[in-house]
Amino acid sequence: MKKIKRITNKIALLFFLVFIYQNLMAQSVEKYYVNIPDALNPTLSKQNRLELLEYHKAGQGDSIANRLGNKAYLEKLDSVHHLIVVKNTANSTFEMKLLALDDESQVIGIIRTVCGPICQSMVEFYDTAWNPVKLRFVMPKAIDWINNAVPYNQNVDRKWVDNVLENSFISLSFDPEGGQQIIANNNSLEFVTESDRKLISTFLSDKKLKFKLIGRNWILQP
Repeated sequence: MKKIKRITNKIALLFFLVFIYQNLMAQSVEKYYVNIPDALNPTLSKQNRLELLEYHKAGQGDSIANRLGNKAYLEKLDSVHHLIVVKNTANSTFEMKLLALDDESQVIGIIRTVCGPICQSMVEFYDTAWNPVKLRFVMPKAIDWINNAVPYNQNVDRKWVDNVLENSFISLSFDPEGGQQIIANNNSLEFVTESDRKLISTFLSDKKLKFKLIGRNWILQP
């Protein structure tokens, strides 16, 4: 009788562990990456994405041929912080991160960056059924990097600087350290001439802007 009870307990424990494993897998960024609708990541097929992850886990490489016949590279897979970064093509990068909201639901964040040649990003958010979700993120502009503590001189007109910086090229990335932050980098000076760059760079901060997810809003951090 005791033997039967021990066997029953082991079976119950096994089912419990299987349940926990399946629950964790259901929430894994790998699962959502593999099953993302093709329209949201057309460069790689579902089979491509699955093989890219499996090759990486097996230590058999970090690249695969995309649908265009070129190489795609897995640059980062962080299962703990639910982040995947893939270089889909030579000039485009795809980032996916699972984000936790205050109500304990999950949102999938996607950042696409294209460098042609100046890098520019866009960010989107979806629920786990791939319906668009509104999380308020205001894309920064180049003028947001102006350091107002630096005084202008007679040789530089502030209005001219503002006009030049109307052409904003901003790249985004999810916090590689695992926080629920988006990091923004200003690439706009790559668009101007070298002489203008020297004049304008004096008044621009070279720091990255960080936006933290608070509630359903991305708040610029001091």
